[in-house]
Amino acid sequence: MKLNRFVKKLTQTVFVSTGLLFAVTFSVCPMSCRSSVESLELLSGDFSVPKITKFCTTSSNSARIDFSREVELKNTELFLTNEISSLGNAECKYEENSVLLEFQNETVIGIDYKVEGMAFDSSGNSLTFSVPFKGFNSNPAKVIITELRNAYASKPAKGKGRRSEFVELYVLKGGNLSGLEIVSAANGDKTKFVLPAVEVKEGDYVTMHMRMIIAEGLDGEGMYNELGEDLKISTHEDSCDTARDLWSGCTKKPFAASDIVVLRNSNTFEILDAVVFAKSDCTEWKKGISDFASIVSESGIWQGGACLENAVCCDNISPTKSLSRQNLKEAIASYKNGQPIVNGKGCWIVAKTATPGYKNSDIPYIKK
Repeated sequence: MKLNRFVKKLTQTVFVSTGLLFAVTFSVCPMSCRSSVESLELLSGDFSVPKITKFCTTSSNSARIDFSREVELKNTELFLTNEISSLGNAECKYEENSVLLEFQNETVIGIDYKVEGMAFDSSGNSLTFSVPFKGFNSNPAKVIITELRNAYASKPAKGKGRRSEFVELYVLKGGNLSGLEIVSAANGDKTKFVLPAVEVKEGDYVTMHMRMIIAEGLDGEGMYNELGEDLKISTHEDSCDTARDLWSGCTKKPFAASDIVVLRNSNTFEILDAVVFAKSDCTEWKKGISDFASIVSESGIWQGGACLENAVCCDNISPTKSLSRQNLKEAIASYKNGQPIVNGKGCWIVAKTATPGYKNSDIPYIKK
């Protein structure tokens, strides 16, 4: 009984206290909710963050960043990619939406760097950025594509070894390969081959083996990059003791059956050379390839433009046959005379024999 009376009294006390609390609250601020709603003001303006639209190095100690709008940079510094210590602040010079950066130290060809900082627009919106790049190539080699094979053989056949797709380059002017890349229009950056910082000489051949061959009992055997003077390091099938062999770490198919393969400057994205090829049953470029076709056509690299009608027919390419350029002698003469180098459908054949690293075969394959 005493317990029941205690509970009843406690309940009454809590009820009265709660009532007093509500009464005091509403008497002190009876219009608080209404006032909050009426005083609410929606802010307007541009709250989007400025974006980087382009980055490129312009010399061994300078670069340019293009933004989507005018910005001011703060705390802009140069770093080695894997280092914490700064190589110094960058001096900024402004030209409308572009910022020219001058570094305190010169970059080294092919070494990985990054530039970091913050960009503020006139509204106070900010972007914190970190842009990776390679040291500027002040002595780029001039090269052209001379041979290509988009066929792969992971199993030996008829006494022949395992073979991968390749692109062969010929050096018109000696220099460094850093900054060059081979890109498939069908695959884009997924399977592109970025050339290392290697010095080459006029007249050299360079073969890029476009994927590592994965097969039972084969673990990269003989597939070695020749980055120095020794050109006999690579011993796998299609390697050449008198040419430079470079191997991609990619294990996926680098090209489509019908494709556009371009040699590109990775710093400026300028198209330097191209090969346009297609199967006879290809009726239209796939979506990604058509975009590249427009860029190649605008560059003027490929005669008549990179439409299907101007593509080299690649029906008969196989692990032992390749697309072979036939006007190398004329290309060398044109370059030395300062004239445009001709490239197009009429300059290529499907050669009876692939010759990576050697003088191209001029014997066309004729299907029996």
